[in-house]
Amino acid sequence: MTFKMKKIALASSVALSALFLQACNDAKAPEQSTSVEQPAAVSQAVDTTAKAQAMKTLDVNVIYLDRRMLPPGAELTVVLEDVSKADAPAEVIATESMEPAGAPPYAVALKYDANKLAEKHRYNVRATIKMKDQLIMTSTEALDPFAADVKQPVEVKLTRVTPAHNSAEKAAEQKANASFTNTYWKLMTLDGKEAQLGAGDKELFVQFNDDGLKGFSGCNSFMGTYQAKEGKLTLGPVAATQKMVVTPIDLFSI
Repeated sequence: MTFKMKKIALASSVALSALFLQACNDAKAPEQSTSVEQPAAVSQAVDTTAKAQAMKTLDVNVIYLDRRMLPPGAELTVVLEDVSKADAPAEVIATESMEPAGAPPYAVALKYDANKLAEKHRYNVRATIKMKDQLIMTSTEALDPFAADVKQPVEVKLTRVTPAHNSAEKAAEQKANASFTNTYWKLMTLDGKEAQLGAGDKELFVQFNDDGLKGFSGCNSFMGTYQAKEGKLTLGPVAATQKMVVTPIDLFSI
């Protein structure tokens, strides 16, 4: 009888020990789960720090030589873009808008992600001033802010845009600063909006030379004959190349 009681006590002791060990293992399980999740949090913190370090600032001064003040509510926009692809619109890297106050220059801090820049790519910084979506001023020259010969802060010069609805009388009052023939005529605006560059970031233009006309429509080059007499322009036969290029604008398609 004593022997049986000892066996029962021993079996009970073994069972209690097993339950105790299982309870200890269950209590430690959350700690193991926490230790597995910790590297993900550290990785996220490192990634956030790397992104913050990649953010750079491009200091831009926007100027214009027109003495007239801007109307209240005018909006200045500065854009940094990648213009490397000839068969696609420029890729916007960063943009910043503000309401300019007082007289120029207007200082703009353009923040951009340096990770979006690529070696051997071409970049351009441009600026516009609009009033209720109506273009008032625009930059007209290509300017690579990362070129070695460009001074910092980058200076962007704006040119006032003549509204499309100006009367012929007002246009006639303006004295021409160039002759009609043998002059490079560049497209500045189209339907009151800033004209975009064509394929290969080339300007749309036309030249009326002594021996004929030539130009670039945004996709194709063209040439032909013309006659200018007593303020009237008459075009003769015009031939153009037949390139198939995807561009934001092509005058032959308008």
